[in-house]
Amino acid sequence: MKPISPLMIALVAIASAVVGFGYSTWAVNNGLEVPISGATLALSTALIAVILIGLAVPIWKYKKNLLKAATPNRLLPVNPFYAFRVLLISKAAAITGALFIGWHAGVLLKQFTAPVVVPEATTLNITALAAALLLLVVGFVVEQVCKLPSDKKKDD
Repeated sequence: MKPISPLMIALVAIASAVVGFGYSTWAVNNGLEVPISGATLALSTALIAVILIGLAVPIWKYKKNLLKAATPNRLLPVNPFYAFRVLLISKAAAITGALFIGWHAGVLLKQFTAPVVVPEATTLNITALAAALLLLVVGFVVEQVCKLPSDKKKDD
């Protein structure tokens, strides 16, 4: 499976930033409020990142022991289906983090360019942006944890 492309993540974030800014502008022009993320979004996003780290710990321990062990046959292997599922979750987390980062960046750009800036609203959106950034970073890290170590003993 191909690794996560930083270019694709950047494009997703930019596209969602355009959508977030566009929707915020449309909402304000039509007499609606600028969208504000609730505190539960930031908490649940951060919680998902922590759970994803917890799911990757057995894989990380196995890889660490595999690199140290003189006899790799004695190690209890990680179920490859489990590792694959964790890898897919990490990719989904990275893409979701990029979507949330872009959306909140677009909304924050609209909030900061408004004539009146409401500190409570910007604080909630900045917190959600930080949690999305955490999710994106954890997605990239867990993907690296799930990569197989390179085979140093190739017999060509």
